[in-house]
Amino acid sequence: MKRWLQDRRNRSGEGPSHALDGAIIGDLDGPTATVDRFGRVGSIDGSWWVEWAVGAQDRWRVAHDEVAVRQSRVENAPVYETWMRIPGGDIVARVASANDGLGRALILEFENLSADAVALAVAGRVAGSAAVTVDADAVSLDGIEWIRGERPAGGVAVAVGDPWAAVSAGPDASRVEIDGELPSGALVIALPHRQKVQVQVLIDGEFPSRPVTPDEISAGWRTITANRLAIEVPDSDLGEAWDRILPDVVVQAGSADPRAAAEAAVVLDVAGLHDEADRARATVVEAAESGSLRGSDAVAALRSLASRDLLAGQESGLVELAGPLAAAAGESLDRSTLDRVARALEALAPASAADARAAAGAAHGSFDPTSAAAGAADRVLSMVVSADDAAGIDVLPEVPSEWHGQSIDVRSCGTANGRISFSVRWHGARPALLWERLGGSDAVEIRCPGLDASWSTLERSGEALLAEPSS
Repeated sequence: MKRWLQDRRNRSGEGPSHALDGAIIGDLDGPTATVDRFGRVGSIDGSWWVEWAVGAQDRWRVAHDEVAVRQSRVENAPVYETWMRIPGGDIVARVASANDGLGRALILEFENLSADAVALAVAGRVAGSAAVTVDADAVSLDGIEWIRGERPAGGVAVAVGDPWAAVSAGPDASRVEIDGELPSGALVIALPHRQKVQVQVLIDGEFPSRPVTPDEISAGWRTITANRLAIEVPDSDLGEAWDRILPDVVVQAGSADPRAAAEAAVVLDVAGLHDEADRARATVVEAAESGSLRGSDAVAALRSLASRDLLAGQESGLVELAGPLAAAAGESLDRSTLDRVARALEALAPASAADARAAAGAAHGSFDPTSAAAGAADRVLSMVVSADDAAGIDVLPEVPSEWHGQSIDVRSCGTANGRISFSVRWHGARPALLWERLGGSDAVEIRCPGLDASWSTLERSGEALLAEPSS
């Protein structure tokens, strides 16, 4: 599929122009597609996209033209389901990304929860020029099979641009083809009452050798993120946001973009998913060794390498790469990054650590993630732990008054001073803090400024009754 994309761009002489606005999905090898709120899926670069429609007894309903469409995420995994209301019930479209090591594909599963059988149409559309061929088995582009149904289609259609007039007019029953600009091709498949049908969209390599469902893919994501930082706070939106963000960051870890990979690695180290962080760092190291990183991209690389040394306790190659990356970063270097680099280099390269500390004194500005997932993760994490201080950890730096009187639980949050877990319970108007810190130096001060700015401890674990917080 990558070859087809490149061939098409070379032929058209134009960049993509039809990127969807929506959520990114993918697998451990990185992002694969965008899903919009109507359940359309498309390449991230906008070079192709897939639409769907349902023919009920009264008329055809094209999902992205309907009002009665709603969408949700499946158990916080990068798996989405879109519900479209039709007479007598709903049609549910689920989408996920599958990767069996030989190929990557989008899995589209359609379920008929209505009282009657319907016709399902799935159409692939191309931004640019291509030859589209459609038969009962698949939609092909330039001779490469692209969209395949799990059973033969009862009808097929092609069009220039929007395919839905051709579909609603009555699809053909045999092979059809078109060659030109903005081609589209559709499969029309019968979907009986209370039945499911799956359609696969090839991304790269071969179609999956074993059938897999979106539910199975969602279960796989639960396994990947099982042993990680857990956040339970009174603001359910904040806690649920973390549960959604983390799988998105794991997808980002597979990105070929070293900046996105570097930002993902830092978040994954905090979450305790060091193997996933190392996948991202492999891309970062390759880019750093090639000398292709400049400015804030080099800063992001420094932070991701220092994160492995400080949070995972393993050498990252920072000793060899710190100098070239710092030079490439130039005036983009900020004090927080230099402090982290200095701490990471302290044991193995004390002279380099001293240089980083000296540079930190004159550094200005700050580092901000550019990726949506890493930025969202930073905002959530800043509410529960701040660990920029080399000799201390602030748990709950700020606590909204709406949280007073309610339980808080944070489990296994990674910092440069060890992994910390803590809970808050209430005795009347006074909060009780329970904490445990594993790893790191013994001389680390734990503070809780959001509830009681006067309290601190050097104990690794314990329980303390804090002062009543001000409203």
